[in-house]
Amino acid sequence: MNIVILDQATISCGDEIDFSAFHKLGTTTLYANLSAPSEIIAATQNAQVIVLNKVNLDAALIAQLSSTIKLIAITATGYDNVDVVAATKRGIKVCNVPGYGTNAVAQLAVCLMLNCATQFVPQLDYMREQGWNKQAGLAIQMHELAGKTLGVVGLGEIGAAIARLGLALGMQVIAYNRSAKHIADVELVSLEQLAAQADFVSLSCALTADTQKIINADFLALMKPNAYLINTARGGLIDEAALVSALQNKQIAGAALDVLCAEPPAADHPLLSLANVILTPHIGWAPIEARQRCVDISESNINSFIYGNPLNLLN
Repeated sequence: MNIVILDQATISCGDEIDFSAFHKLGTTTLYANLSAPSEIIAATQNAQVIVLNKVNLDAALIAQLSSTIKLIAITATGYDNVDVVAATKRGIKVCNVPGYGTNAVAQLAVCLMLNCATQFVPQLDYMREQGWNKQAGLAIQMHELAGKTLGVVGLGEIGAAIARLGLALGMQVIAYNRSAKHIADVELVSLEQLAAQADFVSLSCALTADTQKIINADFLALMKPNAYLINTARGGLIDEAALVSALQNKQIAGAALDVLCAEPPAADHPLLSLANVILTPHIGWAPIEARQRCVDISESNINSFIYGNPLNLLN
């Protein structure tokens, strides 16, 4: 069994993540971060399994892959970077790693909400630039999360975890989900009701054709002027041009985003310079425990595939 890991460096910055289990499954070759199609094709010429995190395998590239390849193992929950339909046509199975980052992503979503509520970044910036000034700190308005309404879009594992954390903080929690799902003390509402009622809107749904730009000008127009938008899911869920306009015009209070449509963004992307925006570089999944869990589950996926009992298949 030949296993090729295409982008180890997108998962591990050094030796903090242990990849040794892959070597027990077969001959394993690790690359830091291949991206050019010609490099990927050459590196996987004799492989049976491709392991990747961020590498983009579109239909054109999948069509050129070696006939030896039987499995594409994605070390992530999201799989929009792999054309599963094209892989299926080639007889290549695709698997992902659901659930590994539930606690990590929910933790970041709440962290971003807390930062918005306490205006932590402006407080920290002022302290560093001007020094101790309690009156100036009081002038930067802060709010409690308790008693506020949290609207969760998508009640998968991560969305449910965010909802429960919101409840633990004393928030009223409402949610929109395509199918009925019961979580104690969480009220299911329409997307329009959620937009109008929530003080904090947190996105936790997958990016699909149905959810592309689910947060658009119409949704933003329904939001309260003192409400915040939190996105720890996928950038494509938001119409960024509409969000920029809403933020510039103070139509909503602010946004805290861990993901963008294009990553990394262009240097002149307007979201990078808006004072009412917090940006983090897609780190919701990044706690060491979560990354190691992701790698371990991916190894388990491959092991199960080898022994004829595949897990977490997408096709």
